Amino acid sequence: MPKILVCVEDVQLFLLLRHVLVNEGFDALLVTDPFEVVRLCRRTAVAAAVIDWSEGSINRGALLAAVRSVAPPVAVILLSRDQVGLTVAPPACELRLERPFNPVALLQFLRRLRNLRLAAGHPGSAGTVLRFADLEMNLATVKVQRAGNNVALTALQFRLLRRLLQAPTLVCHRDDLIENCWPEHAEVEPRTVDIHIGHIRRALDALGPELIRTVRGRGYALQMPSGVKASKSSSS
Repeated sequence: MPKILVCVEDVQLFLLLRHVLVNEGFDALLVTDPFEVVRLCRRTAVAAAVIDWSEGSINRGALLAAVRSVAPPVAVILLSRDQVGLTVAPPACELRLERPFNPVALLQFLRRLRNLRLAAGHPGSAGTVLRFADLEMNLATVKVQRAGNNVALTALQFRLLRRLLQAPTLVCHRDDLIENCWPEHAEVEPRTVDIHIGHIRRALDALGPELIRTVRGRGYALQMPSGVKASKSSSS
């Protein structure tokens, strides 16, 4: 899962940002020290850095300089108040949000960033397509269709369905879904998995017969509904 560095002092703000980032397919790492920024950028793939440019004790200039020097391609998102009263004007960045920031602008930016990363992983092709029955998932365009109709899913729901499609007729345990679809060390209750699978099931069932089978006490699997023609292959 791609990482995003979150350089903020406000714990509540970090928890809010982490919730948004996780739901959009990113792992949020709280960092307030430039040396830690350098270490993380050298050790793992970092997609973006969110830096709170408001007044405070955090050395935001040093944090930004560390990101720019070690990982120039990393997208920088600055959170700031309006410029009135700021002693240091916000520098150039890929996205600037004034606090209280509009979450829609952040979500749109994250989705564009995720799509670009996915497309870069499949150069020269339309990307891998997973299929089962009349269901089709394009990993490069991050789109799901059933019987030719678009299926609206969140990033987390997309990852859950992708996991099921990777071995559609085998039972996928809840622990496996948690391990592969949530960030490392995330505390996720089995009931949370059930809730998200329920959302996916309703979205798919609105377009055709039931596809997701619940295996009591274990997990979930896809099932071939009667009257639906199977795909020739599960991937391309």
